[in-house]
Amino acid sequence: MSTFRNSPNVLFETTVTATRRLSPGFVRVTLGDERLRELAPHQLDQRIKIMLPVTGDYPAGLRAGLPEHGWRREWRSTPDRERPLLRSYTAYRTRPAAGELDLDFYLHQPHGPASGWAAGARPGDRLMLSGPHVRSGQPGYGVQWEPGPATRVLIAADETAYPAVRGILPSLGPGVRATVLLEAGVAADAATLDDVTAGHSVQVGLRSGARGGTVLTTMVGDWLVEHGAAAAGAGTDFYAWAATESSRIANLRRLFAEARIDPDRVHTQGYWHDRPAREEAAD
Repeated sequence: MSTFRNSPNVLFETTVTATRRLSPGFVRVTLGDERLRELAPHQLDQRIKIMLPVTGDYPAGLRAGLPEHGWRREWRSTPDRERPLLRSYTAYRTRPAAGELDLDFYLHQPHGPASGWAAGARPGDRLMLSGPHVRSGQPGYGVQWEPGPATRVLIAADETAYPAVRGILPSLGPGVRATVLLEAGVAADAATLDDVTAGHSVQVGLRSGARGGTVLTTMVGDWLVEHGAAAAGAGTDFYAWAATESSRIANLRRLFAEARIDPDRVHTQGYWHDRPAREEAAD
């Protein structure tokens, strides 16, 4: 429990106010509640936890305002058959003044728990989430994007990380050049990012039946063959951020290491698991 004792996250109880289908694979769910005015809007690739009910409602012990160490204690004590499922998502767009938050869900096929919930979400549905309180004094909590002084960045993502890409790209200064590598099942899903990728170098690789993350890994490898030496020589002027299926991460790290790029200039992260859905671990 000591891991979460100093966490700035608290539990928010929200209600779906609107849903919008963005593309064949994406649905945007807008959540609202007055307390969301207190959710810190860190943007970028800010991660929050969502809590999916498994019995149609939440256990009584899980209530708005609980700090993370408190709600996790309640969550662990809930019987398995009633314990909500935890999933991590990117809160790329929060509107504190309106008490609103947008979450973009990629609808895996077949649906996992979160995809299934999002596909069926309707106004009035409840969703509990855990995120940093605005008065926590820990700016940037849950954000992994740390480019430092880099003016050349590589961003590689499959659909699960598109919301993070949407949060990151508008933050880039006018002197920063970005290469964006996107894996997609269909081109229309990648096109949902056209408004933020405009002006950057963008490559889209379609899976065409391949396993998730394999096409993106190949794209990163090909890019490093051509540009890896220059990236390694750039030192702190280069930064890479890559997110995809978790079993591909070790291979991505190997590719950057073989290109002799300082590991401190690379962030890689598994955003999903290509295996049957299971309850998230409690750690």
